Amino acid sequence: MLKARILTALIIAPLALMGLFGLPPREFSGLIMAILAVCGWEWANFCRFEPIPRVVYGVIIAGCFLAFGDYLLVWLALAAIAWSVAIGVILRYPRQSKVWQSSWVLAGVGILVLLPAGSSLIALKAHALGNQWILVLLVLIWSADIGAYFIGRRWGRKKLLPEVSPGKSVAGLIGGLVMAMMVGGSLVAYLPAVSLQTDWQFWLAVAASVALISVVGDLTLSMFKRNRGIKDSSRLLPGHGGFLDRLDSLFSAAPLFCGWLVIFGLIG
Repeated sequence: MLKARILTALIIAPLALMGLFGLPPREFSGLIMAILAVCGWEWANFCRFEPIPRVVYGVIIAGCFLAFGDYLLVWLALAAIAWSVAIGVILRYPRQSKVWQSSWVLAGVGILVLLPAGSSLIALKAHALGNQWILVLLVLIWSADIGAYFIGRRWGRKKLLPEVSPGKSVAGLIGGLVMAMMVGGSLVAYLPAVSLQTDWQFWLAVAASVALISVVGDLTLSMFKRNRGIKDSSRLLPGHGGFLDRLDSLFSAAPLFCGWLVIFGLIG
């Protein structure tokens, strides 16, 4: 398993980074649409759809992105509502799990999870500083994940939400938050073009909120997998599960990060 995990990472990571930072906006949008289609196919498993409807759902997700992906403000508003609701739902799980037995409710939730993230990413990419914005977003997510992992392993005795994700701890949450804020504050010094946009206090607030919402995204996907009775969203990435398993934090963090930039006039 470890060998497969390392080999997959060595193959996928360079391709993903080349796609994120090397493609021009139009081709980048096509890449995001393809990823959303695959994620839609995986999400349809949560809905308990049969094989053919799963493919159809993935195509619908891609089609909606193609047709409506440019409506950024609408998707940001819907994401704000959806992820706020998600916080309440995961805190009450499994008491409200009967709600998720409806395939059509889950299908609707999938749209609210996937499309705002896709719309946010193409909006970031279209900006003159697009690659830097995307890099900042990814670095904040990764730093929060790394901080949570190491601090959680060392001091993670008290579990955060064991019925949703037994591996997450309160110490890990705090460690990820602190690490993301440290990295966020330092980005001002290491990315001059970003530092010209606002001050370090802004980035501390952005880093803290991204770290917290990335945990919400992770927990939400864990909740849906538990409700479905599966460990991974698919087996497309040997040793890693599926695309949803790798991108869960990005789906929740991208709209929030993009929203920060829109509110403060850093992107149009």
